[in-house]
Amino acid sequence: MILPEMKKVIKYAIELDIDHIETFTGYLGDKVLKISTPSMSTVDLIRKFLENMDLTYKFDPEYKTSAKQDHEYLIFVGVEDPSMLRLKRV
Repeated sequence: MILPEMKKVIKYAIELDIDHIETFTGYLGDKVLKISTPSMSTVDLIRKFLENMDLTYKFDPEYKTSAKQDHEYLIFVGVEDPSMLRLKRV
């Protein structure tokens, strides 16, 4: 199940210069969206969009992975899944 917030981000990002986008379940059951792009200007646009939606994301400008000859920038977006039951920590 893709959450409504993730759908909005995917619809926005798909029109930009991205190479790869995927979703997976995180460690605590949160939904994670991973976006890779070769363009730093695309990263800036996505970050502004995420900040306007109050979504948590992780991006480190030094964290690049080499794919072929180009470098890819990775953005990870975490969205809490309300259907997951969580135990309260004391």
